[in-house]
Amino acid sequence: MLHGLDYASDCAPWTDQCAAPARLRALWALIQNDLDCPDVVAFQEVSPRQQELVPEMLPALCDGRYQLVVDDRGLPDQEMILTDLQILDEAYVELAGAPIWSAHWVRLKTGLGIVDVFATHFASSSFNLDCLGPEMTGCDEACVPGDDYGACHPRQAVAFLRGLSDDAVLQLVVGDLNRQIGDSRIGTLIDAGFIDTYRAAGRPECDPETGLGCSCCVEGGPPLAGLDDPAVRFTERIDFVLARPEVGCSLSVDPGTTDHWADRPLDSPVEGLWWAADHAGVVAGLSLAC
Repeated sequence: MLHGLDYASDCAPWTDQCAAPARLRALWALIQNDLDCPDVVAFQEVSPRQQELVPEMLPALCDGRYQLVVDDRGLPDQEMILTDLQILDEAYVELAGAPIWSAHWVRLKTGLGIVDVFATHFASSSFNLDCLGPEMTGCDEACVPGDDYGACHPRQAVAFLRGLSDDAVLQLVVGDLNRQIGDSRIGTLIDAGFIDTYRAAGRPECDPETGLGCSCCVEGGPPLAGLDDPAVRFTERIDFVLARPEVGCSLSVDPGTTDHWADRPLDSPVEGLWWAADHAGVVAGLSLAC
């Protein structure tokens, strides 16, 4: 969502975190008009200001169908999940480098069966220290010698979900993972059985020359961090919906509903903004045969 905090972006202080209310209105329109109100929506990089705005504006989204799942800690960079499915359980999850890096897990009752959604934001280069032992904030037994925060994050995701996998027909790791598909941190998840749904749908790999297939990033200077520039081109694919079906189940990825979205400028600017956030989203249409 681009938290827009002054220390971490080029949002000028007087812009209210790069016009956060206007960006949220634009995002609501994209969810309704482009995605037709999906069952689950996961956000990362939700600032305290956006944590105020989302509950206030949620009744206007998709006729008020969504429940909000968030841990109200007022942290500068949190995860948030919206769903119209039955919530069975949920929890805030500290990752290495907490409280900057974290995840939120929700267990849902769906027509497929029980589904776990692990929405997360893995470490970026702005805060990615070495994990030297449990004394480092959030590093735990899942981390291995030589890990930095970002390398440990997928191990922590796998370890957390492993304890739940006996009850779930499908587990999802979704969000801004801050590395491309060939990186070892993504490999940790692929090796654990997770499927890159975007590529499984036959979508093209990111071409930084054209921006096709890329999900990141809008960049620029103040006052609006490039969100006011319709000519920005994405150059990386670092945002994922990764899915792991239960053993014995076959996952189908619908190519008609699986793609990037919000990956081009808005049709018309909202208060001078052409982008609702600095990343594209990823949407996946999934079904199971068990």
